[in-house]
Order: sequence, then structure tokens, then C-alpha cells
Amino acid sequence: MQLSFPEDEIAYIAMHLAGNKWFVGIEGQQIEDMRPEKLLDRNIYELGKGMLAEIDRDLNLNISRDLELLIGICLHLKPALNRVKYGMNIRNPMLDHVKSNYPLAFQAGVIGAKLIESKLNIAIPEAEMGYLAIHIGAAIERQRMNTRPKRCLVVCTSGVGSARLLKYKLQSTFGSLLEVAGTTEYYKLQQVPLHDIDFVVSTIPIQLPLSVPVVVVQTLLGGSDMSKIEGLLAGEAEFAFHYIREDLVFLRQNFTTKEEVISFLGQKIYAEGLIRSAEGFIGLVLEREQAAPTAYGNLVAIPHPIIPQSNQTVWAVCTLQQPIDWGDKPVQFICLLSIERNGKEPPAKMYKHLMELVDNSDIIQQMVKCETYAEFSRIIVKYKLY
Repeated sequence: MQLSFPEDEIAYIAMHLAGNKWFVGIEGQQIEDMRPEKLLDRNIYELGKGMLAEIDRDLNLNISRDLELLIGICLHLKPALNRVKYGMNIRNPMLDHVKSNYPLAFQAGVIGAKLIESKLNIAIPEAEMGYLAIHIGAAIERQRMNTRPKRCLVVCTSGVGSARLLKYKLQSTFGSLLEVAGTTEYYKLQQVPLHDIDFVVSTIPIQLPLSVPVVVVQTLLGGSDMSKIEGLLAGEAEFAFHYIREDLVFLRQNFTTKEEVISFLGQKIYAEGLIRSAEGFIGLVLEREQAAPTAYGNLVAIPHPIIPQSNQTVWAVCTLQQPIDWGDKPVQFICLLSIERNGKEPPAKMYKHLMELVDNSDIIQQMVKCETYAEFSRIIVKYKLY
């Protein structure tokens, strides 16, 4: 084009090229035949492995053995680290969506970014954390897809025809998510082993004590019946809402900064004997805020320590008389989330319920107006946030 490029532009192109050497080239070998540690840059491979191990230690996501995730993370890290190294500020248009809809994956992304920062002495921007979270979120969804379908037993009064109708209706509605192990009449139920059954679907109330949950439905499956079964498939029947405690709910407070709110709630959690050190806990919450602000829009912020600290999972709630600035977003409802440090399972269902608050402006508007815990708890019961 008869153009002369200045050195600055040549350097800018070089930055992009530097981030594109993903694989270690080995002549004559097929990619499929090579192990990841041979295929990938050694330093990047070790960094990716360390990230996933750190995330598993803190969140129990069981992703450190996911080979597809490890390769995806490593391929992403090579250009990402070059972007950070050369100060290339990349925009992440999905950031707010990831933070709001995949909070567990985003928290994992933050933990991974902090490990990189400690190893390489560089600052990872929030946009890059969001891209790490997308890879991790995909791995979490893949795990769910690979789990075995739930198994149910169909119980009817005595009619074989109605039992079969219900069985085929369940199979056509829920497909591969649900396996109907069999059907039985009510009077034979005690003779049926339930050791490999997840729940019972019955057209009549069952008075017998059973070792699995029971959902009572109509033979033709009405709309509410579908919701009950979907809840069982999602594991919601096992979810007991016990995270909100009256002694950790503080309404209509007068704080003016997020630091004041975090310090106040951290001290209250410590006073309840849930954490070992108020100062250490507050410091980890502020470190998490510095990495990526936890304001999610809709006047809501959900601060939490960068790694779990308490001996049980709890929400400390604070509402404010006036909104305050929280990472350039107005906030009036704060839920300081403290996850159990030795939890065996990731708190996915708990996050799901918490995110319902973020998305429902009607609930938030009512909660920030509450002056007593009785009012506050009535709203929770009304909207069934449990």
C-alpha cells in the first residue's frame, strides 16, 4: 500500500504475534498423540496446573483433573499474559453477565488470577478474570452434563395402565435427565429395594417412612407437578435454607463507605464465633474487593473473603438508609457472604438462591425499606428464598 509504518506500530503488531505461539512445535508428531506437558509451553503448563489446584483447595470444585479445562486455560494464558505484560487493556463485554450469573466460576477466576499475580508479580485486570471464569464455568457445566441421570420409582394405586402412562410421560418430558427404574403398586412398595433410587413419584400420598424423597403428582402431570420434579432433579429438595440469622441482620444503617460496612459486618461475624480473626477476615474481604468489586447492580453488593474462612456458611446482611458508592455502582443492600472453609461440596445451590436477590428489584426495594427483622423475614418467606 506504499505506507511506512513507525516503530510503535511494528511493536504493537509484535505484541499480538507474541501471544500466538500456543504450542511447542515438535516436528512430525500428531497433537492427539502428545501429553499436555509436552504439547504446551512448560511454564504455562505448570502455572495452569497450579491455578486449578489452588481453586480446588479453596472451592472444592473438583476441576484440577479436567484435562480439557487445563488445555483451554493454558491456551488462554499465553496471549493473556502478553496482554498484561504489554499493558494492552482488553474489554470483556461479558464481564457483568459472568459476575451476576456465574458467581462461583467468577470467584474461581479471581483465585486463579491472584495466584498468577503472586507467582509473576503482575496485576491481572478484572476483564481477564472474567475470561478465566468463562473457561471454569464451562468445566462446571460439563461436570453436570456428565453426571448420571436421577432414578425414580413410579407408584400408583393398582392400575397398570395409569402407571405406564405416568412412566412414559416422565420419560418424554425429562428425557436423559431422568431414568424411570420401574413402577409398582402401593401395596407392594415395602417389597421394593430403594438403595439405587433417588426419589419416588406417586399418584397418592405415601404414609410409609421411606429413605428417599416422595413427590405426589397427578397421573397426567400438571404444571406444578413438573416444578416439583424439576426441583428434585436439580437437588433442591436437599437444600435447607439456614444461612440468614437474626443476629446477623442489620437494617437501615448509616454507613457511608464500603470499608465501614465490611469492617462492621466482619466484627459481627467474629463476635458470633464464626471466624478466628476479625482483622484477618476483613483484610481478605478487602483484598477480594481490590481484585474485583462485588457490586452486582440492582443496589446489591455481595462482598466475601478471597478464600473461605468461617466454620459454617452464613450471610451477614446490612441495608442502608441511603445508597453508597461501591466500585462505581450505587449499593444499598449488602450481603457479606462467608463460606465454610472445610465444606465438602461447592455451594452452587446457595449461590443460585443468592443470585435471585440480585435479579429481583422488587425484593430489594422491599428489603431496604424494612425496619424490623420480622418484616425482613416475612419477605423471605413470601418469595420463598429458601
